[in-house]
Amino acid sequence: MTPHTPGGHLRSAIKSKLLSVLLLLTPWAASAGATITAAVDTDEHQETPVPHRYIHGIILDHAKFQLALPDHWNGELAIFSRGFSGTELITGSFKPTALAKGYAFAASDEGWNRYTIAHQPQDSYYESRQRLWELTLYAKQIILTYYHRGPSRTLMMGGSNGGHHTKWMVESFPDLYDGGIAGYGYMAQESQWGSVATLLRNYEVIAPRIDDIIAKRKSDPGWDPARTPLAPPLTDPQIRALQNIYDIPVTLQGGFQLNVGRWPGSEAQWKSQHTGLLGYLHDSMPRFDETFNPGEGPLTDDKLKLWDPSKSPKYIRQELAKLDLTGNLSRPIIAMHGAADPIISPGEEEGYRALVEKRLGREGAEKVLAVYFIPGMGHGGTEYNNLIGAQIDALEQWIDFRESGGKKGAPAPASLGGYPRALSSIPAQSAQAVRSE
Repeated sequence: MTPHTPGGHLRSAIKSKLLSVLLLLTPWAASAGATITAAVDTDEHQETPVPHRYIHGIILDHAKFQLALPDHWNGELAIFSRGFSGTELITGSFKPTALAKGYAFAASDEGWNRYTIAHQPQDSYYESRQRLWELTLYAKQIILTYYHRGPSRTLMMGGSNGGHHTKWMVESFPDLYDGGIAGYGYMAQESQWGSVATLLRNYEVIAPRIDDIIAKRKSDPGWDPARTPLAPPLTDPQIRALQNIYDIPVTLQGGFQLNVGRWPGSEAQWKSQHTGLLGYLHDSMPRFDETFNPGEGPLTDDKLKLWDPSKSPKYIRQELAKLDLTGNLSRPIIAMHGAADPIISPGEEEGYRALVEKRLGREGAEKVLAVYFIPGMGHGGTEYNNLIGAQIDALEQWIDFRESGGKKGAPAPASLGGYPRALSSIPAQSAQAVRSE
């Protein structure tokens, strides 16, 4: 690499397009002399959101990445995991927030694309695990070369798909990450995608009355459709369909149970996000379950809504389960989720907290996981974005507190942005949910 002082301006792009860096991946990989190569297509100095060196390219032969190295570095590294529809370039408010705080920042497309993965057998959602691992190690080596010292801390962060991946990576590689910011993520593919199909097929039944349902919930947040009829009343099939959206019980492999029904108060989001929810299944269903196509003819959107992964062949469920979270958490994670999220149920967040409690006990879980629900917020939003910086600060304080044995820093806060930390097994919103028959 061309020598460059971190505080100055990089005057010209690096001419060499291929970097080959020896990394200490793991003891077995190091002993085998493993290397990671990256083809760099951009290496330049950028001024926004803060002055930084910007590198873009492809790690190994498949995963596009970006790496931002601020002129005024705080000594730490933030690894970002993309959303389901994202790329290495779509980082939302995470990148500008992290850079403004002085973090080096790295992101990857993780080797797959939502819109093409169903037709590219070489790609899989599971490869994100390897690609994020490679990105982290590659970024650390470049940082060491550039700043002449490695990062003192590495944080994982992301929302939606990236919220799941943050938990997944922090669970899996506690020696690589010091903690994570996990926004509105799922805990298992079976619960996530199965619940989307469940919501969609039941929504079709209530669609003629959805505006009435939305208006009633707005005027009466505690409304129970089974006890307080609309005028005119919902039909019995409509009441059952509505109940089936509020209450979606799931049993994952290993017997862990959670409820990923959408919470009362999210009804308007069901309507506004209906097309997007159907698009998720439409784009990826052939990859989720290649065996599913009831009846004759092509796999139509109407058929997609009938999918129930609990009835899929064993090998399909095993493939989906590769992304299941374990609850075996040893590094701290801060998780925030919208209580009105229609895409990833807040029940996924509550389910993960229960899973960590099951694994570590309640006291142990509270030492490593802090969950906050944002009333009225859907799948991310301004409320969440405005709190990314506060979450990072709280996580840093929490890591300090844990590493110092309580001598400095602070435990996870009782509230973030005015939103209280969830400590009970069933949040108030969930307790109001109407149960299925």
